[in-house]
Amino acid sequence: MNTQLTFTESLVYPDHPAGIVIPVTLAYAGTTIIVDAKIDTGAEVCLFSRQAGERVGLCIEAGEPIRLSTLTGTIDAFGHEVGLHTGNLTFYSTVYFAKHHGLPRNLLGRIGWLRNIKLAVVDYDNTLYLSLY
Repeated sequence: MNTQLTFTESLVYPDHPAGIVIPVTLAYAGTTIIVDAKIDTGAEVCLFSRQAGERVGLCIEAGEPIRLSTLTGTIDAFGHEVGLHTGNLTFYSTVYFAKHHGLPRNLLGRIGWLRNIKLAVVDYDNTLYLSLY
């Protein structure tokens, strides 16, 4: 049985040792910044560095607290609703910002990003196919 999917855009990504890493724009209260984020379909939520949250103008600890489990321990973070732009796709979503400085990478996870889009990956061609869900 064949299934056909339709997407509104494609995005070519570079080879990166951390995996599939793409530029993402975060927007809050009229301020926008661009950060690199790794697509992590196993991550429960989107998690960004504290530095990214501060650059976009958030008071980090004013957000919804969460404790995330990782392979090496736990990370405390705070959720905020921000605008997310991936390619030409734009939507508002709750994403989380680490409590402490030094998070080594930003993650695009299931809640906050993946559940808002349709996604296909052809890794051999380094291409993502995307549409809003």
